[in-house]
Amino acid sequence: LNFFVNGIKPEVKMLLDAAAGGTMMTVSPEEATQIIESLASSDHQAEHGKHQSHKRGVLDLSTNYAILAQNKLLSQQIEALTKQMAKIP
Repeated sequence: LNFFVNGIKPEVKMLLDAAAGGTMMTVSPEEATQIIESLASSDHQAEHGKHQSHKRGVLDLSTNYAILAQNKLLSQQIEALTKQMAKIP
């Protein structure tokens, strides 16, 4: 798993880390496989489920993945802060 994660593009690594709820290095190999298969499946469905009038460039896709990963991480951080705030009397 270490070789795989260290060998992928930073944008994809951010997306995987976001899906793992932190970092891919903290999940079990089975969980990592499930996350990767789930993302691959949803990406495949998204690409083949719509008809685009123009092809997107590599930069467009990389930017979208980075934004999705950042949004996921921010959502998780907000959720964690909300839980902490609820514990304050």
